[in-house]
Amino acid sequence: MRKHIKTLNDLIKTSENPGQGLAIPWSNPDFSRRILKEQLYPDNDIASRRPGAIAKQMDFIHHQLLQGQQTSVLDLACGPGLHSHQLAKLGHRCRGIDIAPAAIEHAKCTCTNENLNCDFLRADLFDSDFGRDYGLAMLTFGDFNSYSRNNGNALIQKVFKSLKPNGLFLLEALNPDGIRDIGEREPIWMTVESGMFSDKPYLYLDKYIFSEAENLATAHYFIVNSTGTVDHYQQNYLGYSDDEYQQLLLDAGFDSVEFYPGFGAGSHDFADDLQMIVARK
Repeated sequence: MRKHIKTLNDLIKTSENPGQGLAIPWSNPDFSRRILKEQLYPDNDIASRRPGAIAKQMDFIHHQLLQGQQTSVLDLACGPGLHSHQLAKLGHRCRGIDIAPAAIEHAKCTCTNENLNCDFLRADLFDSDFGRDYGLAMLTFGDFNSYSRNNGNALIQKVFKSLKPNGLFLLEALNPDGIRDIGEREPIWMTVESGMFSDKPYLYLDKYIFSEAENLATAHYFIVNSTGTVDHYQQNYLGYSDDEYQQLLLDAGFDSVEFYPGFGAGSHDFADDLQMIVARK
């Protein structure tokens, strides 16, 4: 087994085959605090959507999917609650679940300050109880593609059980071209004074690998600290054909599945590769 990259020398020696990196530490309080700044930054879609893009998506949900009828909403991997807050302002009752402590704290504070009909839970999606009788559950921004096949399948089954009859599941996921587009990105490097990976200055490098056989893109992030030590993180993106998405949802018990184009309204690299999949129980 290849050892983890820990030094700049390790990185140089293994640049073509970087091996296994650490998972992105979403639940780490410091990482969560730092990435919250990106999630709330209104001029990009790196960690969450910009306000204008969120407004368009929530308008689609409220008017087209829900026909203007108020319901209870389950917002999975909700981050700082930006989607739930907007839906609550449209009269819906929302519950958000996310593993990131700073994001959940922000979501709760906004809910209290604006007197919104929401509640938020810090929990792992795969271990938590979602509750029951939701009219809509949603998982947005391509998060589903970062889960293994087993975890993705298990999550869909949990969502199905959480919905009331005729309830909807909105899955915003990467289309079939999206995984290849990620895996074939050109590597970049840049110096960062202070960012999501550290409060101190660091050199950021990344590398992307696409496996056609597995339909899998792997993003490697290398953080070179001022001491010369290297932190190596990894994010996988698993691809599905439209037929595979549909079959996963039908196998979980959903009666129908419809596909809608994504909004493509963002600065993030894969914004144009996201589509919306709506399954009805």
